This record gives sequence, structure tokens and C-alpha cells, in this order.
Amino acid sequence: MNENLDVLLSVAEISVAFAGFAGIITAVVANNSSGWDPGNLNRFRLMIFSSLSAIVASLMPFVFLLNSNHINWAWNIGVLAVYLLGFSTYIIRSFILARRNLNNYVSFVVAFLAVSATSIQFSALLGLVTPNLGIYFLGVFYLFIQSCIAFIRLVTEAILRPDDTHSKNIRQ
Repeated sequence: MNENLDVLLSVAEISVAFAGFAGIITAVVANNSSGWDPGNLNRFRLMIFSSLSAIVASLMPFVFLLNSNHINWAWNIGVLAVYLLGFSTYIIRSFILARRNLNNYVSFVVAFLAVSATSIQFSALLGLVTPNLGIYFLGVFYLFIQSCIAFIRLVTEAILRPDDTHSKNIRQ
């Protein structure tokens, strides 16, 4: 093994922390309000899915190291590309369904990042770029960034501004 995979372990560790913070946020919001706003529920789901996805994607190359000293990046990128395709479809669909309760600028940036990361993975599968740790890491890094964005948006909307969210629901 001549590749530096420590960066993937670091992403997995930080993603575990984000998933843990999601539990704390759930407890705090559940005690302070009567329920979840649909936008906050979408942010929460996105944070959990992207955090857990980043953990699994970060640890997937180590499965290949169990039986050999070589990582087959084409297989790893292929699995990640198929997953990112489904994940991207899911989040874009979620954004469309919850567009009244979300910030459209953030949703557009997140959707653009999802499509870009998925396209990069598929370009490696099609042979347009060489499948290696760098290409794979771009997909994992997207999941990590997605989890960071969802965490920040969830904290700012659910914890720092719970009264604004509650008053929006009352007006509707």
C-alpha cells in the first residue's frame, strides 16, 4: 500500500462527529418546540444521510486492503458513482418537494455540487480521467461538505432561530 489513506480516516472520524451532533440537535429541538419544520426535517435527514454516507465511503477502500495490498479504484469509484447518482437524485427531489421551506440559493449550490461530484465519478468510470485516490476523494469530500452545509443550516434554522420558524408555520 503506497497511497496515503489517512485523509479518508480523518473524514470518517469527522463525519462520525457530525452524526453525533445530529442526535444532540434532535434532543435540543425536541425539548424547545412542538415539532420539526419541514425544512428542518429535510436538513436533518440530509445531514444524517450525508454523514453516514461519508463514513461508509471513507472506509470502503479499506475493504480491499483486507485481502491484498492493492486497492481497485475502479470498483470503489464505480460503487461510489452509483451511490452518488441515487443520493443526488434523492436530494434534488427533496429540494423540489420542500422548496417552500428551504433557501433556494443553498439548495441550488448543494444540487450543483452533487451533480458535479457524480459526474466526476462517472467520468473516471468512462475512462476520461484516471481512477485514483484523488477522484475517489472528490466524491467522499462532496459527501463531507454536504454534511457540513446541512449541519450549519440545521443549527442556524432549528436552534438559533426557532421562533422565526415557528412563526412561519403559524402564518401558513
